[in-house]
Amino acid sequence: MFPVSVAAYAVLVVLGIAVAERVVAPRALPAALVAHGVVPRRAAGPLAVAVTAAEAGLLVLALVTGPVVLAAAALLFAVYGGYAWHVTTSGRGGPCGCGGADVPMDHWITGRACVLAVLAAVASAAGDSVLPLARFDSRLVVVLLAAATIGILLWHLPAAMARPEEALR
Repeated sequence: MFPVSVAAYAVLVVLGIAVAERVVAPRALPAALVAHGVVPRRAAGPLAVAVTAAEAGLLVLALVTGPVVLAAAALLFAVYGGYAWHVTTSGRGGPCGCGGADVPMDHWITGRACVLAVLAAVASAAGDSVLPLARFDSRLVVVLLAAATIGILLWHLPAAMARPEEALR
């Protein structure tokens, strides 16, 4: 029960951070999509808006309806993982477009997306085992603290691995 709940809320933490980063740095994702050269230049802006809207919508729906929506988040993160893998293995490079930090698109981005896809899929499959936000008690506090810690660490992992000397400062 607790590991599944932590997985579910860690995914929601990452979705929340992603949306916040895109709002703070709205040009990062379109610029990254252009640098990757996978989508046409004129489609980069609308695609970035669609991605941000999808992330925000999934976050809100998951908070309102529960973990069943996390199946869609698993699919979204799997697509991110596939895209990151394609960009990385094709040698296209460029920034990840994750937000304010200039993080290169590399295997750490791919790995993070895949881990998040697995966490979301497991949490979605567990369904009713996830502690609901409506039943606020000490167990939920522990789950939310653990999820926030794991989510924040997952979000910052690629940046820390790209520039480990700066992460220690």
